[in-house]
Amino acid sequence: MTEIDEIRTKYESGELDYIKADLERFIIAHAQEIERYRRDQVERGLPPIADDTAIKFFIIQNRSINPEREILEQVAEIEREKWIQGVKTGSAPDPQAVCQEWASKYSAGWRSHRVTSIVYVFEREKDRYLRILRESACAPG
Repeated sequence: MTEIDEIRTKYESGELDYIKADLERFIIAHAQEIERYRRDQVERGLPPIADDTAIKFFIIQNRSINPEREILEQVAEIEREKWIQGVKTGSAPDPQAVCQEWASKYSAGWRSHRVTSIVYVFEREKDRYLRILRESACAPG
């Protein structure tokens, strides 16, 4: 199963519904910045980009849409790794060593997969999120 197949399966089963809500909050909170990002591209002499492209680039640039949730998910992954190592060795592993090992071996891949999942959810519901962007970018504040 490819990474996209795995993400699609999770999306279709509802396991990524929390990303939908996080994306909505992120777009509302950052609508003005996304619009500014789009304008900055043109001011730098680059071709204009569509709203959906601006949102995706902004997500990729930020690498996160809900830092608190993502930190908690990473901690859960580290806890799972500590449990796995404890089962393998028959004793409690050094938590600091497990944390450092997980960060060096898995954190970049975890983050990349997370961003891919976010962009996948965005693409599946692009019209909804573009509508939210347009409404939020026009709103005062």
